[in-house]
Amino acid sequence: MIFSTLKSNLMEQLSLINPILPSHSAKPITECIILSLKENTLTITATDISVTLVNNLEVNGVENGTVVVHGKKFINIIKSLPDIVLTVKKEGNLVKIISNNIKFELAVTEDYEDFPVTPEKLSGNNLVMDSLKLKTYIDKTVFAVSQDQLRAVLTGVLFSLKLNQITMVATDSVRLVKLDDKNVRYDGEETEMILPGKSLQIVSNAIGKNEECTVFFEENYVEFRLDNITVFSRLINGKYPAYQAIIPANNQIKIKFDKQTVISALSRVSLACNPVTKLIRFNMESGQLIINTEDSNSSSKAEEIVPLDYNEEKMAIGFNSSKITELLKNISTETVQMDVNNSKKPVIIKPFDTTDNYDMMMLLMPSSIEN
Repeated sequence: MIFSTLKSNLMEQLSLINPILPSHSAKPITECIILSLKENTLTITATDISVTLVNNLEVNGVENGTVVVHGKKFINIIKSLPDIVLTVKKEGNLVKIISNNIKFELAVTEDYEDFPVTPEKLSGNNLVMDSLKLKTYIDKTVFAVSQDQLRAVLTGVLFSLKLNQITMVATDSVRLVKLDDKNVRYDGEETEMILPGKSLQIVSNAIGKNEECTVFFEENYVEFRLDNITVFSRLINGKYPAYQAIIPANNQIKIKFDKQTVISALSRVSLACNPVTKLIRFNMESGQLIINTEDSNSSSKAEEIVPLDYNEEKMAIGFNSSKITELLKNISTETVQMDVNNSKKPVIIKPFDTTDNYDMMMLLMPSSIEN
């Protein structure tokens, strides 16, 4: 195998697979990548068993061939090189990487046959979306998944599909994000599936331009097919929680505020938060929001007052500062509407006067402020 290409072109594609590669694995072969050259097309494949990315890159091919190399070592070598044309060639049990007067040799560590089999391309049930729209939907939901591997279904995003409609839901049991689009290209049967958050993040990272993305799915697998990139992912088995039951229907108090003003205030006030609880208080009074916190362990306090469209009785609600800040950052409008009932009931956060082609609702459980 021999090919040459500009370092930056190769590195751009390698950066997409880097998050898949484990640093240490019980199956060392998953720390490797396949480089396969056919004429002027280099195919790069990486997998951690649960997610597989196949990436095609146009290069100057000289000699066809396939080789398996240690992924992170190869990526780090390419990253270190100057942005000029480099040559990669296999000679015996070595892969040589040459760039001007720089030369690396990397051992071929595994046989091609030992590498996990790449899933076959799926067919049948599929959803078709513009890739940038899909990226937006992923980014606005995947941040809210749980990191608790003991609750596997919460580490993924629920995809609910109906005729020309998609609903995506993510929750970590403290916050919940629900996104609806009733204008997508799907004409299959109603179905639900839970996609791993890690896989969705890899798909989002792989999308760099607007193109058609077809999402194929079957009982255990899903495939995201773009022009030059394909991502296969296993689905998460299990039943997603009945999230509809916790969405309040009687939050009658509607509050509006400027998103960026509140985010900036939160970033300052949270500097004095207890680092474990991250508790901040929203004290709402007529025309103003007082954001404050106190950490008795470090004898620190902070408070900031910002304008608020509010004319009800005084109310105080506690929140985790990190979680509410992250929710607000994912609101598309400059004005945010917050629907509340009392200090103990879930709060609804959503865009105000949006022109988006999708509906988005966020829920946040309050933190106790009784003490």
